[in-house]
Amino acid sequence: MAITRHLQSRMEETKTAIEIRPARREDADDIAAMARALSVSDGDRISRFSAEAFLRDGFGDIPAFDTMVATKGDVPAGYAVYYWGYDTDSATRGVYLADLYVNERDRRDGVGTALVTGVARHSRNAGGRWMFWSVLKRNKAARRFYRHIAPELRDVLVCAAFGASFDRIADNSQ
Repeated sequence: MAITRHLQSRMEETKTAIEIRPARREDADDIAAMARALSVSDGDRISRFSAEAFLRDGFGDIPAFDTMVATKGDVPAGYAVYYWGYDTDSATRGVYLADLYVNERDRRDGVGTALVTGVARHSRNAGGRWMFWSVLKRNKAARRFYRHIAPELRDVLVCAAFGASFDRIADNSQ
């Protein structure tokens, strides 16, 4: 009986409508907490992203990134951070999806798909023609998710430089 009630309760929770909207300043604490959870789940270094960084870099005259938030009811369920880019081969603009995170309790409820769809629609409505993202090779669940929504996985090697490596590049005098 208790299991039946639990399953029924879980089914009712998943029926809650998912709303995708641009992030607001008052979302700062929730988004920073989810970004930290993403960093932990990826097994990467500790995230320095904070509510203050979100407010400083995500708003203002020239924001460094845009953010979509998924809510179920009034409760945050996930977020997507993205920024604009340009492809000279196709002479088109589009977005790079930098972060996609869905709270554990909301996974497999369509939240991730709704966020990706929301970002893609926003891009297309603003003249964008593509969306690019990367995924950690070891994150098999994310790879399955992305393969499901966009089966075209390009053979692209993503390069990155952070910290001392970045400084060496920036300081190179040649």
